Amino acid sequence: MENIYQNTNFQLSKNPRNEECPSSSDSGDHTVWKRVLVALSLLLLCALGGLCVLGALYWNKRVAFEALSEDYSRAQEQLSVQQNSLNGNRTCSLCEERWMFFGFKCYYFSTDKLNWTMSRDYCTGKGGHLVTVTSKEEQDFVSSHAQVTRWIGLNDLETEGQWMWVNNKSLSETGVKFWFKRESDSDGEPDNWKEMDFSGENCGALGHESGYIDKWFDDSCQNLKEYICEK
Repeated sequence: MENIYQNTNFQLSKNPRNEECPSSSDSGDHTVWKRVLVALSLLLLCALGGLCVLGALYWNKRVAFEALSEDYSRAQEQLSVQQNSLNGNRTCSLCEERWMFFGFKCYYFSTDKLNWTMSRDYCTGKGGHLVTVTSKEEQDFVSSHAQVTRWIGLNDLETEGQWMWVNNKSLSETGVKFWFKRESDSDGEPDNWKEMDFSGENCGALGHESGYIDKWFDDSCQNLKEYICEK
């Protein structure tokens, strides 16, 4: 009987139904956490999507604002051309003596000659800067009054080949270029010629000693030229 009793206990202890099973509460906790993680993931995706939409809206508004600013500037210059024509091209009284009015700005065409750096500093001292050409109307105006080659506010002193205006705007930002192009040379200006200055030609000028006053040339910043200020 003792043997039969022991065998019976042994079989009961080996019965799989007597092994401990995971509780239903533990399984429920795992399910809740999975749902929480899924919900958080969906919220994160929605937040990222919202940021992308806001970024796209901001970029579109910025591009539209810049385009509107350029159109406004051109409209001002065209209005100034009409005003000058009506007034017989007389200088506006808002400009100082020897300064010419155009596009709601005043321009000074020097009679003395300085190098590019000294020209820049002179214009700054007068409350302006070397002229920055941002439209064909402005290019036509300054070239029609220049008569001789003059310094303008264009240079690539900081990075060779990256031409910047004195107001730190690049040519791609202003959107206009009037470099001189030779028929025999597809590249033309700027050519960074180093025969006269080993450091190259790093400053922009309106016209050349040989003429072409309506085009831009790069030249040695040490050369003496007349210049154009703007304010």
